[in-house]
Amino acid sequence: MSTFRTNANLRAYLTQLILPPHLRGNGGEITQAILSAYNTPGISIAILPPSSSAEEYAKKSILTSAFGLRDCTDEGSAVDAETIFQACSISKPFTALAVLRLVVQGKLNLDTDIEEYLALDKNRAVARDTLHLSSIVNPATAPRTPITLRLLLSHKSGLSTVSGLAGYYGKWAAVPPIASTINGIAPANNPPIRAFTLPGLGTSYSGGGTTVVQHILTLVTGKPFPALMHELVLQPLGMTRSTYEQPIDGGQADRGVNYAKAHHTAYVGYAGGTECLIHPEMAAAGLWTTPSDLLKGLRAVFDCLAGAESAFLPPALVAESFTETNGFGGFGIGWQSTTLATDESHGKRRVHLGHGGMNQGFTCSLHLVGDIPLPGRQPPVSDAKPPCGIAWMSNIDDDIQFGARILTAVGWLVAEPLGLISVSVPRHHFFPVLAITPEDHEKVAKQVEGWQAWIGEWQMKDGGDVALYGPRVTLAIGESSGLPTMSISVLSNAEKPLVLLPAALYHPEAIVWVVRDMNVSVAMKQKKSEGSSPVLSLEIWQNGTEYEAEKI
Repeated sequence: MSTFRTNANLRAYLTQLILPPHLRGNGGEITQAILSAYNTPGISIAILPPSSSAEEYAKKSILTSAFGLRDCTDEGSAVDAETIFQACSISKPFTALAVLRLVVQGKLNLDTDIEEYLALDKNRAVARDTLHLSSIVNPATAPRTPITLRLLLSHKSGLSTVSGLAGYYGKWAAVPPIASTINGIAPANNPPIRAFTLPGLGTSYSGGGTTVVQHILTLVTGKPFPALMHELVLQPLGMTRSTYEQPIDGGQADRGVNYAKAHHTAYVGYAGGTECLIHPEMAAAGLWTTPSDLLKGLRAVFDCLAGAESAFLPPALVAESFTETNGFGGFGIGWQSTTLATDESHGKRRVHLGHGGMNQGFTCSLHLVGDIPLPGRQPPVSDAKPPCGIAWMSNIDDDIQFGARILTAVGWLVAEPLGLISVSVPRHHFFPVLAITPEDHEKVAKQVEGWQAWIGEWQMKDGGDVALYGPRVTLAIGESSGLPTMSISVLSNAEKPLVLLPAALYHPEAIVWVVRDMNVSVAMKQKKSEGSSPVLSLEIWQNGTEYEAEKI
């Protein structure tokens, strides 16, 4: 695919994709004003393109592109492929890899109660029994639950009083030792990390649980956490632009580290020692890296499944880490995992792997789709399709509306549900499709096939008393030049229809459109019911809210 030949090809495609439709095809560039309209100072993207064969995959390089600024106050601070960002919660699955490496070395066991490891600290800074002494759980009646590394890394330990960790303004705030964080003792800014839900039953996301893992890793190895992560994970995976060091510049701003600074908005940054928050909870939120390093690392781990005994991790252990613990809940050992399809004849299943992340001032996402063995089957996978993936990182509090657009658009382009998780994000922001090749146009035609069934008059569902709320809004779906149009009664020029363009989105249950030149999407859905004709529905998606209409 020509889009994925070089970094320049990728940048050209993304530029046209991100540009508003009326600016496409005119040699335009992504300006800071356009990025700011999406509330994004800067973004960096890496893509592992699809491959048609194992031979092609072996030669395939990760491609990169970047837009915007590292610092909104400095027009010369352009983001590039080497700019490092906080990886936020994507720190967690890479921490899990360190645990697995120590399991192979015989220093840890995934299913041993963590009491054995906490006892290595003669001072008992974190006592095993106190993990159950929650202020909202009665220890007299609540069961003393088993806590293992497997449960901690799959977010099923029940230690979920602390889901996320806020970090610290290093210039002004004292940064606590990790035991204080676990026990919720000043200067920690979180409550104690304690039992809250039943272990093993389902997912109860816990950054606090991963912080307990960090404490155990340092006890078992006797090494500072950044050093042991470099030795066990980052260096072996070739992640040369990655570190768990906090703060990133060591307090020496003149070192000229190429890092992105945290931002509240596209125009307002954070203030502090490194213009970003410090995370002593490094295992859960402290990794600094690039999208290409994230994708390189996950790819290298995935490639352990090829069957040969890997120097990094045994294939069977990698397959186990990519498999949902207890068969449900969405997490394996550190990695989010969703089954897309199962092929019993070849002993494989197609899975969506990865993780998302959000710290104060940063948002990021890592995704890979590939074939892994069915539970109980041994690698390698017969007739495996090579994996493909994407990672993006941005320096803003919440970049879901921009990063998710790119994610879903690339997923659409490579015909893989890379943006599957984003389908459920209730923001519904998508780019209009950028169709270039004949194959792209054929894909669009198939995606929107049958949309004419929605032509006609519609009205928004009843909102209450007309005397209080006024008459219901009416809509009309029509057709112009082969595209749907939508007229809305409340617009001042209600007779002038809005043109709808196909959305660059994988969605299994709807035909999704984007209102041309507006941040609004329209979903045409078909609800099936037994014994009667399918019921058509129409939804307007804007600003994170769905408005449903019914046909008149």
